[in-house]
Amino acid sequence: MRALAFLLLLFGPVLAAPAAAGLWIWRRFPGDPDAPAYALAAGAATGLVVFGLIRRRSLVRQATMLALTFLWAGWLWMGLTDRRYDWTYMPALRAPDGAERAILLLIILAYLTLYVLVEEAGPRRVS
Repeated sequence: MRALAFLLLLFGPVLAAPAAAGLWIWRRFPGDPDAPAYALAAGAATGLVVFGLIRRRSLVRQATMLALTFLWAGWLWMGLTDRRYDWTYMPALRAPDGAERAILLLIILAYLTLYVLVEEAGPRRVS
């Protein structure tokens, strides 16, 4: 269980967009028996788009990781600070106070630092 939690935290920014798309589409069709199929299709399509954007070696990749990190940290923070939050709904947009902003910024910086470390540890291209 700890390994799964660690992997989810480590790959959270990359998995956040497909998971959010799947969960939110599933919620859009509450009575439809095909709702899980729609959710799986939406999650898979979003996952392919995220995978395609991350495979790029340019500013697009860095901007994608930044956006995914903001989505993941914001969704996680808003979901964990609201006691009645249902993960299949989009988080309620509310402005965090000063301390919450600082913690949210630290979470984002930690994920972006991991991304930079992985990026720098990769193989170098010889030009």
